[in-house]
Amino acid sequence: MDSFKLDLANGWTLRGISNIPPSSKSPVEYRPLIIGLHGSTYDCRYFDGDARHTALIASNAFGVPFVAIDRPGSGETTSPLPLLSDSNFPQQTGNWLHNLIIPALWSEFGVPNGCNCVVLLCHSLGAMGGIVTGAIHAQDDNPSYLLGGIIASGIGDQLLPEMRENPIREPNVPPHHVRFPLEAKDALMFRPGTVHEDILKHTERLDTPAPFVELESLRDLWVPTWKHGWARHVEAPVMFGMSEQDCFFVGTEEHVKVCVEAFGSSSRVDGSLIKGAPHCMELSFWSQGWYARCFGFAMECSASLGHSLGHGAR
Repeated sequence: MDSFKLDLANGWTLRGISNIPPSSKSPVEYRPLIIGLHGSTYDCRYFDGDARHTALIASNAFGVPFVAIDRPGSGETTSPLPLLSDSNFPQQTGNWLHNLIIPALWSEFGVPNGCNCVVLLCHSLGAMGGIVTGAIHAQDDNPSYLLGGIIASGIGDQLLPEMRENPIREPNVPPHHVRFPLEAKDALMFRPGTVHEDILKHTERLDTPAPFVELESLRDLWVPTWKHGWARHVEAPVMFGMSEQDCFFVGTEEHVKVCVEAFGSSSRVDGSLIKGAPHCMELSFWSQGWYARCFGFAMECSASLGHSLGHGAR
């Protein structure tokens, strides 16, 4: 994919990668702009791991524009850390996305390429900001972009016992970031037999220090409040996927049902348990199957929105 950097309205620099197929080669009448939001200890390259584990394949196949960013606090995007004492990372991330980042991406990639909406493709802790964005968008009387849908995986409501009980690591990479040993990270993200050995050759390249305040917020802030604080306000369609072999959350059908029911105001909610899949599905044997579903859902959302607004086809 192509790298890019954008200057945001508040003076920040936003770094990311993109793949923008020409609209003339797209087989679909309505095109979403899909925006990838990576999880903790990764950056935008998570969505372009190698030639077989990449959103590029589906983007080219369907002619749908795709961008992924380094979220604030990760990679080469300007870091907002440390946060003000009265702020929290998920809420601030949602504010940054809705008011700064997505409008810039929409202007740069969405409008010029004939897209009719934004669909967020969120993994793991990236879904916290994505869901908050959905809630904020629903309560904005004059949003600068149309939110067609939200896709979330690697996030949930029920932490595994070891994740509830283990202490959060203190920052070991200045400033205010945590980095995990690579071998331990691979063992956590990929259960045995779920990943091709070739992708593990990219572990170091794809690794990025994670904001400590974000890791801390998952257990202490997000899990207790996300359903009534944010999910219930989301009105856009939602596709929720839970990996059966997730390393942080309970991988069961019952857990998926609990999470899906949290989006009570959404116009559509699809939920599924992906049997056998590990936490990082986008880098696993399930990669292209999951991407195909994500792009399919995004195109359905785009078509539904185009139809409801009475937009003519190309």
